[in-house]
Amino acid sequence: MRRLAVAGVAAALLGAAAPARAQQDPSAAAEASAEAALPSRPEDLVAYVTKALRAHDTAAFERLVNWTGARPQRRRLTLYQIRYSFGRPIRSADLEAFPADGLAEAEGRGTLKANMPVTEQLRVVFDEPPGEAGDRPASVFLVGREAGVYRIALLVPTRQGRP
Repeated sequence: MRRLAVAGVAAALLGAAAPARAQQDPSAAAEASAEAALPSRPEDLVAYVTKALRAHDTAAFERLVNWTGARPQRRRLTLYQIRYSFGRPIRSADLEAFPADGLAEAEGRGTLKANMPVTEQLRVVFDEPPGEAGDRPASVFLVGREAGVYRIALLVPTRQGRP
């Protein structure tokens, strides 16, 4: 019974918040639109990703990732991997040059390719104890530029058949 009461209070609060969101002033809408802008400078990319990770902002990552050629399963897996990093303490985040042969192993099989040119990688190192190899846990995002803004690249199938 107590759970039902808590659920009812939560539903009431959510219902009360909806009209308030609908009545936002235009400047708030413009601010939200500016937050949706994709980063065009390296420091903006680092700030965008670290802010989205700390805020558990899935929508920000959905805008940043280049989903071209990604199947629904790849999309679900990618978002799962990103959400796994939500809330983890961040020790550092750095944009690094991507090695010229960085995709050689994946592309060498002939079944996967990057869905855009990858020029850099964003390494987010978490402030957690090092693993068995002595390295701290990290997430590494493949990064490229498209239409003057940074995007996260994905490995997608080279053909319509299964990889």
